[in-house]
Amino acid sequence: MTNEEFMIEVEKAFLRSKRVLLRKQVEYSDGKDRLGQFYRAASTQDITPTEALMGMATKHITSIADMCKDPLAYSMRQWREKIVDLRNYTFLLEAMLSDLGVE
Repeated sequence: MTNEEFMIEVEKAFLRSKRVLLRKQVEYSDGKDRLGQFYRAASTQDITPTEALMGMATKHITSIADMCKDPLAYSMRQWREKIVDLRNYTFLLEAMLSDLGVE
């Protein structure tokens, strides 16, 4: 894969992530706080919001790890679904760190 082809893939991946984040905003947000679900989950479990977020992200990490054992057994659509979700958790984590005041 050339660098140009790679950068095209990166751009397409970013656009996929953005579309999913916009769609999930309606599903997971009350319209006031995009990160509210993590704060609520943290409160119910007596953990930090970042720990709650990582707990939710862990299911995607373990699923991808399982898929990596036999990568050809899955379609690109299945791979992308998992990868986009995991990538989006990193975006959400970065937003949360900003929200918490980390500099």
